[in-house]
This record gives sequence, structure tokens and C-alpha cells, in this order.
Amino acid sequence: MKKMSVHALKDINTVLMNKRKVGGAIEAKSIRLRSGEEFLYPVFTSLESTRGVYQSIGFMTSEGERLIVNVDEIALMKDLEHKLICQLENTHAKTYLLTDTLNYLQRLCEVNEGCLSSPFQREVEGLACDIGAKHLEDHGYTDFVAFADTEQKIVSINQKSMLA
Repeated sequence: MKKMSVHALKDINTVLMNKRKVGGAIEAKSIRLRSGEEFLYPVFTSLESTRGVYQSIGFMTSEGERLIVNVDEIALMKDLEHKLICQLENTHAKTYLLTDTLNYLQRLCEVNEGCLSSPFQREVEGLACDIGAKHLEDHGYTDFVAFADTEQKIVSINQKSMLA
């Protein structure tokens, strides 16, 4: 997946609501509030609405702070992009999302061990792509391999690498 531009709050909401399906996260180059505060590389974590009107937006700053602000307080959002987790500039958000996704991947493989289905296979491939090969390797998943017997539809996960 390549980086994709985001054009409106509706796009942010779509990505957040379909997180497991589309993967990645939305990151802006910067957000400036009406108060003059500016945050570089915020990663969006939530978007709340009431009766179809967006009320507040949550994001993680590059310093690791989690903020929720009223949408009326936002003066400017620059260069919003939908990126893979491994492509994020915000190191705090990247670390948090990588840890969360690696834990989810491990649990998903534990639950589906012994059964290879196409939805499981697609989800594992999507998660691995989102995490990135370098980060899988950096976190001890060098031997993370799903062996598939296409005739019997059986998958075996290397437990040593999954529990490393």
C-alpha cells in the first residue's frame, strides 16, 4: 500500500472505523490549534460525532501526549496521509501501534492455528505488511513463517518465533 492523501474528517473516520480492514493510520505533517499550539506529525486515534456532526478529534503527538480537542479548535491540518504503521514519522505512535499490532497478530495466529482460511491468510498478510519486514525482524519475528499445506488447508505457526 502506498501513502494516500486524506481530504476530510470523513476520510479519517472511515479509516478509524475500518482499522482492521484497511490497516495503517492517518498522520498529518502538522496540526495548529486556534490557540497557536502546533503539533508535528500527529497520528489520529479517534473522531467523535453526534448526530452526524463531528465534535472532537483525538490524536497522539510526536512527544507521546494523547490529546482530544474540539474540532472547532483546529485552525489548520497539513498534509494528512493514510500510511502503513511502519511508514509513520511519529515514533511514539509508531511504537504504540506496532506493539498493539504485533500482539494482535500473535493472538490471531494462536486462535487460528491448525486452520488455514482465506480471511485469516489475508488478515495475516495485511498485518505483516502494515508492520513491515524490518520491524517484524527487529521484534524477534525473524522465523515468523506460516507453513501452508494447500491440499489439507492446515497452517502451522513456528511457536518459538511467535513467543520470542
